[in-house]
Amino acid sequence: MPFMFVGGSLPLDFANTVSWHTGPEPYDHLRTPADLAEWAEQAGIPAPAGTQSTLDAARDLREALFRSFRAATDDHPPDPGDVDRINAHLRAAMGHLRLTADLAWSWDEQHSPDLVSWTIARQGAELLASPDLRSVSICQADNCGWLFLDRRHLRRWCTKEGCGNRAKAARHYQRVKAKRVSPSQ
Repeated sequence: MPFMFVGGSLPLDFANTVSWHTGPEPYDHLRTPADLAEWAEQAGIPAPAGTQSTLDAARDLREALFRSFRAATDDHPPDPGDVDRINAHLRAAMGHLRLTADLAWSWDEQHSPDLVSWTIARQGAELLASPDLRSVSICQADNCGWLFLDRRHLRRWCTKEGCGNRAKAARHYQRVKAKRVSPSQ
């Protein structure tokens, strides 16, 4: 299944692996360890499929990041419990990060199923601690919940083709409906 990468940042794209995140019936695209491995492959993270516990840990990280980024979109601080969860994942990740002889960062276990969580924990924490956090926005479509970077603060939708078109169609429908209901002049 092709995943959508519209967030402008891997941690945001990872948070976006739940559709309709803020609605009454969110849809989790990461239902199996194979789904997580497929997302990782499409994201350019060479991680093999892991176990259910690998998936559960990744989902735990995803939800803590989503809530923290979501709080930022409302100019609120993240919940301390979510920060603790992210820090726990970050501690696990940083124990596997190494500086190579050519002065580049590398993971010591290049083919671990945990590589997804390590990468997302590190990049997610970096985004939360960076000035770019002020550029994180949430799609304005009802219940969408997808996050994206909007450094120019002009973007309203996760995608113009998806939520943007649905919003345009809804506005058009409301205008047509209002014309039908309004009395003739």
